[in-house]
Parts: sequence; structure tokens; C-alpha cells
Amino acid sequence: MGKLFLIQTGRTVWEAQERVETATGQPLTPEGAGEVAVAGRQLVNQEIETVYSGDGESERETAAILAGELDAKARTAADLRELDYGLWQGLTISEIKRRQPKVYHQWQESPASVRPPGGESLAELRGRLEEALRAILKRHRGHSALVVLRPVALALARCILTGQEDSQLWIHHDPRLTWYSFDTETALR
Repeated sequence: MGKLFLIQTGRTVWEAQERVETATGQPLTPEGAGEVAVAGRQLVNQEIETVYSGDGESERETAAILAGELDAKARTAADLRELDYGLWQGLTISEIKRRQPKVYHQWQESPASVRPPGGESLAELRGRLEEALRAILKRHRGHSALVVLRPVALALARCILTGQEDSQLWIHHDPRLTWYSFDTETALR
């Protein structure tokens, strides 16, 4: 029976500075790359055939490291990229809180009701993520695949795969580099 694994990217340069990531991403820190290699070695017995990622730099870097550790193929799917944070990209959390305190508070309380200024809504992210995950699950039924995602995309993918609403986003948000698995036969049914 196949498994769909989800894993977060390694820590990036901007995350180390507490900045909101851009859609194109930032490079991994050396520590982030090391964490990814360790995770890959821990997943080596899962018979993962393909590692998928969005097209951001940290996603592609993470996927390449994991594919090397797992002796798997690495593939890029643009629809797996992180939420487009629009004008928030590159800002620190404290800058966002200071510039747009009400919008930031609403983002924390009810993320599905907020579109970062000039960015993308969770509903838009959900639509493209769900489509990409369905295609991966269809392609890998009975086999295992690994999907590399940035933090908000990962949390939303977990909502999608567990049948939960977008309002549960922060429950599934975990800043640690960890992975989750789902049965390819029953996910998204």
C-alpha cells in the first residue's frame, strides 16, 4: 500500500530573520540543509519513488536533498508553491503587526477571511494545492511519494487531506521540520 508523505522545507535565510517568505523562496541555511538530509535518512526505508516540490528555491533545494538521500526522482509542480503573501513578502512579522495590526490579527484569528494585500487567499491556495495533490495521488496509487511544502501550504494540505476547513489552518501549522503520511488509496476520497 502506498503512502503520500508531506514534509516542510528546511529553514531558510529569511526564516532565520523572521521574515515572511516570498513565492519564489529563499535559499536554505546550512543548518536547514542539514536537517533535511537527516530527515531524508530517516525516510529511506519508506520506498519513496518521487519527491515533488513547488518551484520556490527552498522547496527545490529541499526536494533535491531528499531525492538524493532517497535515491528518488525530484519533480517540480508550480501549484505546490507557498501562499503568495503579496506586500507582506520580505517583511518581518513585527513590521506587519506595526503596519497592519487589524489585518494581521484577523489573519491569526480567521486566516480564511484574509487575503494578504496584493497576495493570494487561502481559498485560492486550497484550489491549486488540492488539484496538485489529486494528480500526485492518482499517479502514485499503490506507491509512495513525498511532497515538499512551505509552512502555510503544508498546514493547508493537512487540512485538505484530513477533510478539515481552512479555519483549522493554525492547528496544523508546525514550524518544525517534520513529516506526515497519508494512505494513497483513501486520501482525498
